[in-house]
Amino acid sequence: MSNTLKLIAQDDEQLTIISSLAQDSIIKSNEMGYDKKTKRFALLMNRYRHEEENPSRIRTAIHFDYVDSVKSVGIDKETNDDILVLLAIRFEGKSKPSGSIFLEFSNNKSITFDVESIEAFLTDMGEPWKIPNKPVHDEG
Repeated sequence: MSNTLKLIAQDDEQLTIISSLAQDSIIKSNEMGYDKKTKRFALLMNRYRHEEENPSRIRTAIHFDYVDSVKSVGIDKETNDDILVLLAIRFEGKSKPSGSIFLEFSNNKSITFDVESIEAFLTDMGEPWKIPNKPVHDEG
């Protein structure tokens, strides 16, 4: 079995680590959702494995607990096949420990959710697969 990750973030610093590992992940809009009853926002993604030398991806789940509300910008919820590329996950505190978590995607798309506290869980699933190139970032 390969090196798979299973991480928990309970503060801003730990969330930054998850953000750096999830950068460049590819997500379909129909593979994410919010369950109001359990106050959980979850998504599946094809995570680029920054921690490995050779370019590869792995199926990864992330979920956030204690989510009070969710808003999105620029994401087509009607077609359910919008392809998103994750750039960053960040937290802005309001009155500790509550605040907002921002999922920022390419093409000015985003999801924001208000949380009672930071509770984020990242879990790799299955085996990674090789890809031909590393993600390219525009310099400018």
